[in-house]
Formats: sequence, structure tokens, C-alpha cells
Amino acid sequence: MSALRAALGFLAARLASGWTAVALIAAAMLAVWLPDLSLPLGNSDDGRILGLFGLQARNFWELGIVDSRFGAAVEPYVRAVYDVAPRADPPPVAVTYAHHPPLQVFMSVVSTGILGDSAAALRVPSLLVGAATVAFMASLLRGRGLAWGPTLLAVAAMASTGFYYVYARVSVSFSLQLAAIAAVSWALRRAEPQRRDTLVVAGFAALAAMQSWIGIAAMVLVMLWLLAARQHDGSELPSGSTEPSVGAVVAARPRRLAVSWLPGGRQPLLAAVVAGTALGAGATALWMLSAAGFEDLANQVAIRTSNEVGGTSGPTFTFGEFLARQWRFVTEEMLVPVWLRVLLVPCLLAGLIDRRTRAPTAITLAVAAALTFGVQQGAWVHRLWNFPWLAPVTIGFAALADWVRRPIPRRWRPLPAALAAVVIAGTLVAVASGSTRQRYITDPADAGAVLEQVGSLSGSELAWAVPPVTSPTWVSYYLRTRVIQLNEDNLDDLDGSDVVVLSADRVPDFFPDGALSDPLAVHGDFVVISASKLLPQ
Repeated sequence: MSALRAALGFLAARLASGWTAVALIAAAMLAVWLPDLSLPLGNSDDGRILGLFGLQARNFWELGIVDSRFGAAVEPYVRAVYDVAPRADPPPVAVTYAHHPPLQVFMSVVSTGILGDSAAALRVPSLLVGAATVAFMASLLRGRGLAWGPTLLAVAAMASTGFYYVYARVSVSFSLQLAAIAAVSWALRRAEPQRRDTLVVAGFAALAAMQSWIGIAAMVLVMLWLLAARQHDGSELPSGSTEPSVGAVVAARPRRLAVSWLPGGRQPLLAAVVAGTALGAGATALWMLSAAGFEDLANQVAIRTSNEVGGTSGPTFTFGEFLARQWRFVTEEMLVPVWLRVLLVPCLLAGLIDRRTRAPTAITLAVAAALTFGVQQGAWVHRLWNFPWLAPVTIGFAALADWVRRPIPRRWRPLPAALAAVVIAGTLVAVASGSTRQRYITDPADAGAVLEQVGSLSGSELAWAVPPVTSPTWVSYYLRTRVIQLNEDNLDDLDGSDVVVLSADRVPDFFPDGALSDPLAVHGDFVVISASKLLPQ
């Protein structure tokens, strides 16, 4: 009987732990995402990005490793920047996309190889990474010495935002850099990191470098952090000690050690980060250069660092217009809830001031700012570009919550925490069931649903897209044909066997009357018609 009581007590203690709450938050995110697992890829960032991965994965399995350029081929999609004539054979570089580190491409290849060529298979890796990011963020905050209360509130706040709901299901570009920083933080709590610690750090550093450009940049900053920091930087509380005051947390100076270069415990960690980053960045460079080549990458950098609205010669935007557009992205729907907009600056300041969170906040903030302002044309076009700002804001949120709770007597702390939890839970419910989901997820998916009705068109050489149908990788994914933007200047290139994809509420003036009569398929606002409807009768 005593053994059973002890076992039940152990189980109850484990279930009451903070990690159980983290697992529940991650499970909640999977629960709100899973209904969309098989949602068609449509006219959204979800469709554009996953459609691209779908083409790369399909070509890998159908063409083979070499002919698919190691998963970089996007045939039959042809990149518009190369301005290939409608019925001309494109050069290999025009049907290759290798501008980002390849980890998610590789995950898509594996997933479709196991689960088959489907939208669900493309979503599985992203959903798992999105859920795992909850655990990575919690691990980072705990590794820096934050209590469970502020940690759970911060992680839940991150997961409740529209940004996380919409974009974490597609690609969390900062996920593995959080994991790497967390691994370093936990290893630093030991006087002498174990071999297992260095292997974990090296592994996450390599994966972060293969996940995103900001992952590579973040790992370089982690190296500088390890070089600059002292042996003890306040990321842990001594065993048995009482909680320090807010002033102590903010103002206490790290204990200086008499060392000639770097404390012994940090040397293997620095070496692990360097080795892992070099491995991941080297694999990334090899994949990119072998698939796309230096000239294509240089052209893409030139486009993304310009201030041209369309990325090529055309109208430009001013810095003021750029800032106004970024703020408009932030305030659209509930991408950033109103309460978090109010807390944005306080959270960032708290994260930078608190000595426990200063380093991870500075690292994640620096790479997020570099992505937004350094490659501004991408941020002008894509809301997704600002998603990494959520990382430093979340870290700062935890620091701010920790400051707020410390002056409150222990017996009263559950009350404000419960109120905050109610607000956060209400936010997630509103995001997952309201206009944010409709605008960014379900309405754009109608464009993919209409293409699923049509199926692959073996008799059609080309598909044509009419704005607001843009970056239509998903059109090529479904129809297995090349897709080109249609305008009044290229009507002469139409053939009767071609098809046209458009939104019924955005019919161009140059379309003849009755062009939308007897369509090939209709779903929601989106229509597929035969190009013969636009040809002279």
C-alpha cells in the first residue's frame, strides 16, 4: 500500500510540474492546427511556402537526387524574375529555388516520402516544429533562471498570438536558435559541461544554421556571447537560496573570475557552437551554390535589400512608408493582440535590462531587426518577415512578468496570474475561431480547393493567374503546369487549351462579358476558366 501511495505521489508531482503545463500548451496548439491538416494550399503565405516545398519534394522523388538538384528544383513552376517567354524552355536556374537554408526542404522530402504527396504531408513537419518551439522557448527561459509562473505565461502569450497561430504552422525560422540558446544556457549551469552537453549544443547549432539565415546569424552572436560573458552571469539561483529582489536581478554584477582567456567550462561550449555552426552553414552553402549558383544568390540579395515595391525595376518606397506598412501588418486582425502591442516596448526593455535574459533577448532582437531592416524588400512584401520579433518579445515578457510578481505577496500571486491566463486563453480562442483565421487561413484556401476540383490538366501547357492570385507556386503544385501572371499586354500569348485562375470579385476590365460563364470550377470567390473565353470568337 505504501509503495502504491509513493508511486501515486510521484506521478502527481510529475503531472503538477511545469513541463506538464508546457506539454499541454504545445498540445493545445496542435489541437487548434490539426483541423487544417488537409486544408488545400491556397492564395496565402501558407500556400505559397508549402506549395514551393511540395514542388521540391515531388521533384526529388520523381526526378531523383541529382536531377532535382538535391531538392531545389521547382518545376514546372518558373520564377517570374527571369521573365521567360510563355512557351519557351526555361533555363535550369529559373526552375530552381535555393535561397534559404535547406532544412525544411529536407523535412518535406522525408515527410512526403513516408506519408505521400499531399498537403497534409507537407504540413506535418511544420506543425511539429511549431509545437516544439513552445518547449524550446520554455527551456530557454528556465535555463536562464526564470520561475515557472512567468515562463508559462510568456510561452502561452506567444502561442496565443495571431502571428504564431498563422505562421508557426508554416515555418518557425527562429525555433532551433531558441533550442541552441537553451542548450547553451543549461550547459552553463554546470561548472564543467559534460560531453553530452557539448554534443547537444553542437547538434542544435548545426540545425539552426540549416534552418534559416537568422539561425546562422544567431549562432555567430552566441559565439560572441560566450566569449564576452563571465563564468556566472546570474542565469541560475544557488540551491536553497531565496529569491532575489527585482533590483538585485537587474543591477547585480556578474562575478569576475581570474582567467587568462575563457573559463574552462565555456571553452568546450564555444567549440561546440563553432563546430555545429560551421557544419550547418557549410552544408547550407554547398546546397545553395550547387543548386542555384553564386549569381542567382547575388541577384536575390540585391532584390531583397532594395526598396523597390515589386523587387525589380519599378516604383520604390520610402523609409517612412516602410515603417507605416510594418505597423499596419502588426495591427491587422489579431496578428499581435492589442494587449501585446501595448507591452511590446516594455517587454523588449525588460528583456534587455534583466541580466538573466539580456543575452538571449539581444541575440534574438538583433537577428529579427536585421531581417526586417536589412532585407527590407522582403519585409515590405511578406508579413512573415516580422514573425521572428516574437522571440525577443516573449523572452522580455517573461522578465517583465517576473518583475511584476516579485513585490506581490505569495498568497496573492495566483490571482493576477489567473487573470492573465484568462486573457491569453481568450485571445487564442478569438484568433482560432474569428476573422484572423478566416482572413489568413480559410478564405485563401478556397483558391486551392477550386484547383483540387480541376485536378492536373494534361492537355494544358500553361495556367494564367490574375491578381490577387500572386506567387502561385500552389497553382503549379496542383495543376502540374507552369503558371504566369496574366495582364492586358500578354493576351496574345493565350492558347485555347490554357486555363485562367482568378477571383470572381476582381475581374479585370479587359475580360469580355460572359468570360466567367460556364467555368471549369468554382469554390468560394475563386474561379478557374478556360482561356478560350478570352480569345476572339
